[in-house]
Amino acid sequence: MKKLNHFSHPHPLVLVEEEMDWISITYYCSACHRRVEGSSYNCSECDFCLHKSCAQLPREINHPFHPHHPLILCEEDTDQVRNCFFYHCSSCEFVLHIRCALPPNLSTENFRCALLPNFITGDFPKLKHFSHQHSLFFIQNHYIEPQNLSCSACKEPISGPVYCCFDCFFFLHQKCFELTLEINHLSHRKHSLTLLPKPPPHPEKCSCHLCTKAYKGFIYYCSLCEFGLMIKYTFSDHKVIKNKHHEHPFTLVARSSVPFICDACGTNGDYCIPYVCTTCDILVHKDCTSVPRSILITRHDHPVFHIHFLEEKEVKKRDCRICHDEINTVYGCYHCPGCDYFVHLYCAMDKHIFIQEFEMTNENQNLNQMNLGWLSGEPSITRVLKEKKIRGEVIAIEIEHFNHQCKLILCDDVKDEKCCDGCGRSISTSFYCCVECNYILHKRCAESPKKTRHWSCKGTLTLVPYTHFKCVFCCLYCRGLGYTSDVSGRICCIPCFLIPDAFTTQGHGHLVFFLSQN
Repeated sequence: MKKLNHFSHPHPLVLVEEEMDWISITYYCSACHRRVEGSSYNCSECDFCLHKSCAQLPREINHPFHPHHPLILCEEDTDQVRNCFFYHCSSCEFVLHIRCALPPNLSTENFRCALLPNFITGDFPKLKHFSHQHSLFFIQNHYIEPQNLSCSACKEPISGPVYCCFDCFFFLHQKCFELTLEINHLSHRKHSLTLLPKPPPHPEKCSCHLCTKAYKGFIYYCSLCEFGLMIKYTFSDHKVIKNKHHEHPFTLVARSSVPFICDACGTNGDYCIPYVCTTCDILVHKDCTSVPRSILITRHDHPVFHIHFLEEKEVKKRDCRICHDEINTVYGCYHCPGCDYFVHLYCAMDKHIFIQEFEMTNENQNLNQMNLGWLSGEPSITRVLKEKKIRGEVIAIEIEHFNHQCKLILCDDVKDEKCCDGCGRSISTSFYCCVECNYILHKRCAESPKKTRHWSCKGTLTLVPYTHFKCVFCCLYCRGLGYTSDVSGRICCIPCFLIPDAFTTQGHGHLVFFLSQN
């Protein structure tokens, strides 16, 4: 149990890591007088309470609103401040509430990240910038953690010297502040590009011509051609891209509006500027320069590997095994060489399908041993008591199951109409039954894994007994055993779990496949 002796309170304070939502009383922080949410320090002897971040505020800071003297954290009531901690300069009688001294758009939990001892230091010169109505302070040194704030120009995390407006909490990197108002860029040689703090409104092609993404922050723009670039792509480090995903560097093609088809993903590259690998002779979108070489996806049991084209001795039609549209193997896609399995890059990288990058090592190079399948996992049958060889196949005829305390015996004789205690459906094939009670499981239900993966989700599914639940796939109310996702909490019944993402059926001449509506 972590304790803190705080200067503002005579009793020790105990850290409570979780939000106290089980208590009906609302607590307010004695420092900022806001409602206590999340981690907090509490006094067990009285009602004194501090947010964890407020308890860790520095006793002394330098602040641009009062650069001549340090400010001291105080907690006594004064004529100026009541019921709230504040920063105070006794020489000048200068006072700032902690809410005003701290960045207003940071959450309470992140206050500590922005205000460490000597939060900001320097002489704080003030300068005007064409993009903002107020003067900006120049801060040479600061301790703002990068993930908390971003530059208003390039939208990258704050780091290094910055210019800022504390009235609006407007930030500019020093290099973004010093950007020239007009540039000539190799990707648009007809006209110069003008720096704009906001993109102009127009109905079509309202996106960066390099990455094709919607404009964010400042842009360099040609109004005659409606050609624009986000400013971060005019920096020298974006002309050549080196990363772990490709063995050679990619170089920006210094031409605009070059029609091409991306060799990495196979989609049209009109209205954007490509990158080229001169060694491999391939043109790709900027985002496709960092396509992972191998990944894990929900829809396949093995890792899939990226190729820029497929060498084949005979012409053969390849369909994506996710969307089932044709794949042009002249261009890039993902495939599993052991299974002849192909998917479009954009299908494999869908947020509902992509799991993670996969790194090949000496231990996992044998693809046949890398079964990550959705029907593998921790078994439901905890123990096989007796086996029998039937038509050349070894069958478990007596088992113990995690959901029943007695042994279960395999039966084929269905005399009465009975229902499975696993899926709730009627018994018509081989089943396991208990000789001491009426507990019955289909053979397929008894053999379904207790903990496993599934093609429909990224997380782990666990087989759990329920009195009733609604299946996420068939939307029927079921009883018995259901698979529960550790990510979404959604439940599916065993029959729906056993259906693959694509299959053929006698009642239909074409392939039937799952289509997500997300």
